[in-house]
Amino acid sequence: MARAIASADLATRDDGFRIVFHSIGGAAPGNAAAIAIGLGVPVTPVMEALYRAPSVLVDGLNAEIGERMRALLTDMGCRVTLDPMTAPLPAPAPLQDAALHITDTARYGAITSALAEFLGTPGEDAARLIATPPGIVLGGVSPATIAALAERIGPGADLVASDPAHALYDLFLGPCDGITRSRLFSDLRRAGFKPLADAGCILTGLTKTQADAVWAAHGRVRDLRVVNRDFLRFDLVLTGGAPSPAATRALIETAGIPAHVVPRLFDEGEITVMEALLHADMAPAMERLTAAGLEIRADLVTFLHLGVDIVAAQHPRALRDTLKAIGIETTESDLRRLPYRLPWRLPELQARLLRDTLEAAGARTELVDVTDTEAHP
Repeated sequence: MARAIASADLATRDDGFRIVFHSIGGAAPGNAAAIAIGLGVPVTPVMEALYRAPSVLVDGLNAEIGERMRALLTDMGCRVTLDPMTAPLPAPAPLQDAALHITDTARYGAITSALAEFLGTPGEDAARLIATPPGIVLGGVSPATIAALAERIGPGADLVASDPAHALYDLFLGPCDGITRSRLFSDLRRAGFKPLADAGCILTGLTKTQADAVWAAHGRVRDLRVVNRDFLRFDLVLTGGAPSPAATRALIETAGIPAHVVPRLFDEGEITVMEALLHADMAPAMERLTAAGLEIRADLVTFLHLGVDIVAAQHPRALRDTLKAIGIETTESDLRRLPYRLPWRLPELQARLLRDTLEAAGARTELVDVTDTEAHP
């Protein structure tokens, strides 16, 4: 950012100093209001500076005032430097989007709270961002901001950044009425696109320009989603092959399967060997596994909905109380005739969180694909 948000008396002289903002660090978004008041500027440009660092907050300061301001901002948790006016201006950072994927549901509450504090939003709003596939929680921010968020949320989550201007996009269509689908597909064909399927992923590999044009024309279709491919996640499912030396080595080295477990994989009809891979990681992993003679299928799980089966109940009374607390009335006979499937079809993250709740009540559970079809957004 070449221009400062505010300037002091020495802005046109070389013997002054400037405050360069490098990262929001541990500061809270609410600090932006105090900074704006102190600089005598609106809050909006200060917020942009915080989330799009590096940027120049104020220039033309003398050394004493500049040092006091640097110390104050540092005490807030910001990462700033006091630079001479003769120093090169910081280069603008590329602006990126970021999506968050929970890997350890035991830390879900802490991660959600950290995100809410970072964004300055209520906890339920932060939870909604995480739960809405593909979990985009930041948009148009600098890598320094994404790194600051990753530091705050700690382990148990995967925060993935993407430059939206250079990403590729896939177009998804959920269940919709025949008239809407017919009009949409006719328009797409007239625009030179060839839909790949009647539902699910209907176009793939769109540029930002193409994706924006499709959305501008058809964004009113409620069941249509344009998704940055960098944020899609896939499971790799072993569907066939034999435990040859090459296959065994590939499963150990690529999928991280323990050597003593590998032979048992081939006793199953189908079994997931790698979970929640990003698109960029999925293709090379699939290539290495198939090159070893394995039959592998990639399943898109970003929009997956799951059922929850209770397969064992160590403490039936406690489990019934837990189920009642979440809105499910059961009888003793229900929990004697296991497995018992809960009457819900849940997004993947919510299904994992519910599984944790039930297992804390002494249940053993399984997550099941209740659709037996490709998941739709």
